[in-house]
Amino acid sequence: MHTDFEDIELRLLIEAIYHKYHYDFRNYAMASIKRRLIKARENFNCRSYSMLQDMVMHDEDVFPELLSYLTVQVSEMFRDPSYFKSLRENVIPHLKTYPSLKVWVAGCSAGEELYSLAILFREEGLEERTMFYATDINQDALKKAKAGVYKLDRMPLFSENYQKSGGKHSLSEYYTAAYGNAKFDKSLVKQSVFSDHSLVTGSVFG
Repeated sequence: MHTDFEDIELRLLIEAIYHKYHYDFRNYAMASIKRRLIKARENFNCRSYSMLQDMVMHDEDVFPELLSYLTVQVSEMFRDPSYFKSLRENVIPHLKTYPSLKVWVAGCSAGEELYSLAILFREEGLEERTMFYATDINQDALKKAKAGVYKLDRMPLFSENYQKSGGKHSLSEYYTAAYGNAKFDKSLVKQSVFSDHSLVTGSVFG
């Protein structure tokens, strides 16, 4: 009975988030949402979802932090190298026939895919004619994407992916290492627009 009541509270919280903040998690897998919100409850010292709902509804400063629990922000540069290799070899030649390009990086997370595409497009001579639109539901993720700073210990994996994807140089040419971080060249995203956007409730972007 307790579990049933807790599930009702959980669904009411998700419904409240939708009506208050217009972020729609109602059709997400409840088991996954529940795991994430259990951690959020612990962080906010809430004994129940009803307590968490009360906080979210009456203190708008709480929601951005809660949102970070609800959205997945795990990615890597040139993830699935075979995809990027195919893009470079089979799609890019066709894109070169266009005078201008718009690329929408939906759910950009912390920007790993955006910087991967920006590097690829630069190496293939498409940088100046391309506008990237990087969107995500999470404002904190967008800030990270704009900054282009990642932990230095992630670079070996990123570099391996880059080489497997057909990279023409060394990935280290695109970032500066300092204090345990790798900061990517800001010029890579000079023609990028960063915007808050939900794939569930928003329209086509760009």
